[in-house]
Amino acid sequence: MTALILKYKNIFILLFLVVLIYQFAISKTIEEYTLSRELDQQLVKATTSEESIRTLEAEKKVIKIKLNKFSSDSVKNKEYIFHLLAEFCKQKRIRLRDFPEEGITQKGGYLLETNKIVAEGEYANLLQLINHIEYDSNIGKISSVRFYMYKDHKLQKDVLLTEIYIQNLSLR
Repeated sequence: MTALILKYKNIFILLFLVVLIYQFAISKTIEEYTLSRELDQQLVKATTSEESIRTLEAEKKVIKIKLNKFSSDSVKNKEYIFHLLAEFCKQKRIRLRDFPEEGITQKGGYLLETNKIVAEGEYANLLQLINHIEYDSNIGKISSVRFYMYKDHKLQKDVLLTEIYIQNLSLR
């Protein structure tokens, strides 16, 4: 047994020295290396934070502009919407059939105003009306459009109608 211990004594001493060296030297070096990397990353974040803030503020401005485009604050009132649509419909021979009260929904800090318009006319003219509402007049954001036909028994012809839902968003 002592012969076995003497035989492996050098290996045990070497193993013991490796463990001691690791505990007192290498582990501290590894800790310092990881701490150095973390501090470098924080330094990079700190130097680019001003640029990040400017980028986020620019994105915020773009979002605000898009939000104000369809904001109910920019649309004065229902009569204003009706006036814009009536002028366009008169030029394109479109008949406004229905313009009921708007629905207002409150969610979070926002008010969502939804106006429904029912118009009658030829398909191409109704498409021009939709385009006019969405892009030219900035009345609001079109959330839904539905085309349907019904039979007018007085005139004995089919009539094409479209329901257009326009939404405006505003801060409460």
